[in-house]
Amino acid sequence: MYGFLIYWLLDVAEQRSKMASQNKVGKGSRKITSEKWDWRNQCIKSLELMKKMLFLDINNIWVSQSERDTFINLFTKSIYQILEDPENVKDAEIKDLAYNIICICVKNYNHGFGAQTSIFLNLQSYDHLSEPMAELLYVMCTKYEVNQVTDDILIEISKYEFNEKDTTSPKYFSKFLVKLSQILPRAILKKMVYLQNHLDADSYSMRMGMIEVIGNVLKFLIKGDGMGKSKSQIYQYIGVLQERFADINSFCRSKVIQVLIDLCEVNEEGRSSIPVTKRNELVQLAVGRLLDKSSNVRRYAIKFLTKAVDTHPYQHDHRRLILSSFEEQLEQWELKLKEMKEKVREHFEKIVEKTNKDNTIEEEEDEILDEDIPLSEKLIENNQINETNEDVPTERHIKIAELFIRSYEDGIEFIHLIEDAVPTMCKLLASTSKPEVLEVMDFFVRIHYYQMECAEDGIKKMIHLIWVKDTNEEGKSIKDRLIESYQKIYFEIPDKKSEKDRINTIVRNLVSLTFHTTLAELTSLEQLLSTMMARNKIPIPIISKLWKIFTSNRVEMHKLQRRGALIILGMLAKADVEIISDKVDMLINVGFGTFGKKDLLLAKYTCIALQHYAGSGMKQKNKESQYTRLPMSHPIFKRMLELLQEPTKSNHWYSVAEQVINTIYLLSEHPDLLCGGLIQTMTKNIFSNSLKPNVTTPSTTNEESNTTSNTTSKEGINEDNMASDFTKNSQSQSQSQSQSYSQTSRNPFYCDPFELSKLFFVVGHTAIKHIVHLENIENELKRRKASEDSNKKDTVTDDIEQCVGSTEDEFTDVIQYIREREILYGNNSLLSIYGPMLTYVCAHNKVFNDKHLQTIAVLTLSKFMCVSSEFCEQNLQLLFTILEKSEDSTIRSNISIALGDMTICFNNLIDQNIAYLYNRLNDTNLVTKKNALMVLTHLILNGMVKVKGQISEMAKCLENEDERISDLAKLFFTELSTKDNAVYNNLPDIISNLSSSESGVSEEAFKNIMKYLFSFIDKDRQTENIIEKLCSRFKNTVNERQWRDIAYCLSLLSYKSDKSIKKLFEQIKSYQDKLHEPSVYKSFLDIITKVSS
Repeated sequence: MYGFLIYWLLDVAEQRSKMASQNKVGKGSRKITSEKWDWRNQCIKSLELMKKMLFLDINNIWVSQSERDTFINLFTKSIYQILEDPENVKDAEIKDLAYNIICICVKNYNHGFGAQTSIFLNLQSYDHLSEPMAELLYVMCTKYEVNQVTDDILIEISKYEFNEKDTTSPKYFSKFLVKLSQILPRAILKKMVYLQNHLDADSYSMRMGMIEVIGNVLKFLIKGDGMGKSKSQIYQYIGVLQERFADINSFCRSKVIQVLIDLCEVNEEGRSSIPVTKRNELVQLAVGRLLDKSSNVRRYAIKFLTKAVDTHPYQHDHRRLILSSFEEQLEQWELKLKEMKEKVREHFEKIVEKTNKDNTIEEEEDEILDEDIPLSEKLIENNQINETNEDVPTERHIKIAELFIRSYEDGIEFIHLIEDAVPTMCKLLASTSKPEVLEVMDFFVRIHYYQMECAEDGIKKMIHLIWVKDTNEEGKSIKDRLIESYQKIYFEIPDKKSEKDRINTIVRNLVSLTFHTTLAELTSLEQLLSTMMARNKIPIPIISKLWKIFTSNRVEMHKLQRRGALIILGMLAKADVEIISDKVDMLINVGFGTFGKKDLLLAKYTCIALQHYAGSGMKQKNKESQYTRLPMSHPIFKRMLELLQEPTKSNHWYSVAEQVINTIYLLSEHPDLLCGGLIQTMTKNIFSNSLKPNVTTPSTTNEESNTTSNTTSKEGINEDNMASDFTKNSQSQSQSQSQSYSQTSRNPFYCDPFELSKLFFVVGHTAIKHIVHLENIENELKRRKASEDSNKKDTVTDDIEQCVGSTEDEFTDVIQYIREREILYGNNSLLSIYGPMLTYVCAHNKVFNDKHLQTIAVLTLSKFMCVSSEFCEQNLQLLFTILEKSEDSTIRSNISIALGDMTICFNNLIDQNIAYLYNRLNDTNLVTKKNALMVLTHLILNGMVKVKGQISEMAKCLENEDERISDLAKLFFTELSTKDNAVYNNLPDIISNLSSSESGVSEEAFKNIMKYLFSFIDKDRQTENIIEKLCSRFKNTVNERQWRDIAYCLSLLSYKSDKSIKKLFEQIKSYQDKLHEPSVYKSFLDIITKVSS
């Protein structure tokens, strides 16, 4: 009776508790406070009473088995009912009492089968009971030593077949098995033969669970037995995990890599759970998963490789992974082993005797000589064989040598695998998945920590992530992680060093970042360091040390170090201009002094650093958005102009001249007068010494010409907006120059082509910068006018402006007039002298046959053509002739870039002749082809040029051998697909041109191109129209190649709607007589297969 009363109490109380909780959820989050008694305490008391009752000798009360079972079921039924409530399961005390009651019933009162049935039903029905049921079995096996129930449940689970529509039960059983394998791995191991059937289950949840179970079992085996008797079993389970790398479900592939990451964790003995002989196999599989379609799989593969590097078992050389060190050590140990074996052959009998005598001494250490266990540090420290025993090496010595050789071979293989992964990792830095990018960055930080040489490639690629714009919604942003990574790599120095050594090391690291870098890398580095400076992450002592290096008078100071220190200072000055403004005199004296004259690149970066002198550091206090320009007499300009007039044949002079002119136009009050004076001086120096006849024309070497060509192609035409102007120098000076030119033009003159090239370069770059200067003046005038209008608003004035035009329009018209008529055609314009001269030099390339001179002259001509539409129209045909006939790829590349700028300035002139630019897509030089593709991409995507039939030439670039060109072409079509049906509208023309026998491509290339382009056709209406257009072409073609191409294109379409299939069927008359061709027939079979599936 009392037992029934307890059962009734628990049953009613639980039902009311559930109703109360439901009401609580329905009404809101408030707790019910009107309850008169606390059910939790009463429940605990009831369970404790029930437990005491079970300790009574119930067999004497209930003699009959059926009566006893009925009585026991009163208790167990209540317990299972209590566990159905998630709140009760969260209560440790209630849960513990419930487990003990069930276990007592199983052990003492034959409740085993009932418990087995109830547990199995609970696993099928309740998510929150998956792990508690595993804990129940753990208590049953450990505390009450009842194992049969666990074994029976595992066998029953192994036989259970999950319904395909059932998506919840596999998750519940999976969680149960995972938890049980964590707390009771031995029981799982005993029944693994049965459970492994679920590795092939249809439910991916069950497969994921089994993968995790195997991981837990592996940890148990390795921890309990090491690599002893269970070695074969461990290898078997690792083999199963290796098979799961090829699972069809991405979640399963992710799970197996997560399990391996967990196994990589270092245990108490300082070793990971993965055997040494299997590590490289698993690493190789993980490297393959870097190309997986699933971002999640790639992310965990990166994480595993990072963990594998972090926990690598190679203790040699302070755990550094330096390939050359490993190869050197391997060679030494191979020689040692060879010598030892030679001695063994010579002294075999003595070694046998000594081995027998010393057998008992060495027996204790034999167990460490296992290829699956990393060599201990103690053994590595004592890796040298005793000198006293060198004559008689023992078997143990030979074994140690073999293990060292095997370890170094594995280490070399491991390093090679990581090196193979680096190129793919670099590509993944551009992934759209933020977690993936963060993992790649961590990977490069770790391999750099272990001094792997391949880390430098990734670290250089990482720096471009400073431009990524992301939010902090998902934790730390990419930019923040990048800054943190660079701090770890270059700023975190071991504490054991003194503060002075630490600063020196940091500065050395920073300066090394500027060595052998590209312009893009320097730009990204500048953004990174300026961001760090703005966040106060650059200590002041580092800046002081950089200045010391820059101003050092030591002869042994390498020019790269001095130059690198200056570059870093300039980058930091972008965030804090006081770094430069406080030491301008020092900067001028060193940068434009003896060191600058010897190293022109140092002078170049001095100019770049001085450009930061403008801006916030020079703002006037009482004026907004303005800064004071320096007077013409300032020593900065004097020293810069003197440097340009120094005699030199170095091609670096051009980059210095470019930055000098940039600095003058940024800082000077009258940049036109300064640059005008420079041009006049250079002109006088050249032509005053060139009127002597019979002087042989010196020519530069081919090497200098090539170098200058590269310099000008990068730094010449790619200027700010290719629009500037130069006007109104001293009237008397320009007239005298004009008279001088007219006199000398009547007679032949001779001059150094290199000096003439320098003059042309200065003239061209001055023209460009002056246009920018005029635009800045126009913007400033408009700003002032707007400021005045805002202060005094007059409605009458507004009405007048609506009738006669605004003052802003007048500003624009004046600036436009100066640009068109004054700069290159004005009577007082200095640059008007050089236009005819440039045209003459470019047109008579056989007379002026110096390659270097022609490159600069064409470059300057292109700049002049960006100034005035009239000058552009007059010389456009000459430029096109040079573009088509020039054998110099640098000239062709420069003109291609210049045409893009001219298109922006004078669209009507270039749009009619855009075919010349499209022709460069077939250029033999890859750089010229890439530049032409970049220019066309920019023009088309920004609406400067309409998409025409020549777009098929850009489609050919999709199959270019150069990866940069093919990637750029893919980017173009991806962006073009976002425009209104742009790809769809041009697809017929592309197909016609590419399948043509004259201008087409190979059949294989055609298929690859079409496969990519047809991926952008996703609308049903577009599909129907293309089907109709393609089928109509069958009637007009007799070429079997074109049949195959058209049929292949039809097979690429996605037949989502019945209308598209119907449209294809209606056109059967156009292609039915072509089906005899095998490829055409196969393409239509592919269509049928796609539709039927």
